[in-house]
Amino acid sequence: MSELEGKQQRDIGMARVETSARPSQKLAAKHAIAKVCRTTPPHKSWTTDEVHAVLECMNVKLDNARLLGPLMKRAQKAGLIEPVVCGGCHRQETRLSKRKKRHAGPQYLWRTTADYYYESRKD
Repeated sequence: MSELEGKQQRDIGMARVETSARPSQKLAAKHAIAKVCRTTPPHKSWTTDEVHAVLECMNVKLDNARLLGPLMKRAQKAGLIEPVVCGGCHRQETRLSKRKKRHAGPQYLWRTTADYYYESRKD
């Protein structure tokens, strides 16, 4: 499989996960992502572990945790978050998950954009 085919398959999988998710779960996950963005300053990186913690406080258990993948990409496109990129290799940095269910699997690092963080604090 070529790199292009791999990316196409990834995008298809992400679309399937998002399409099949219950609307209430998508909404809760979007709210959780936004809350992490509003409460985490731009100089501090974070992963979806923090989003899961907010969902847990909301008493929401996602049917499929992979739903966060496409929603994080949407948040990136909307300007809420940006990837933490290694200056040396120019790849998105990762950190091992702290959640037991993830068995210390690597997770992408994100940071809240300064524009979104400070704009959300004006209210």
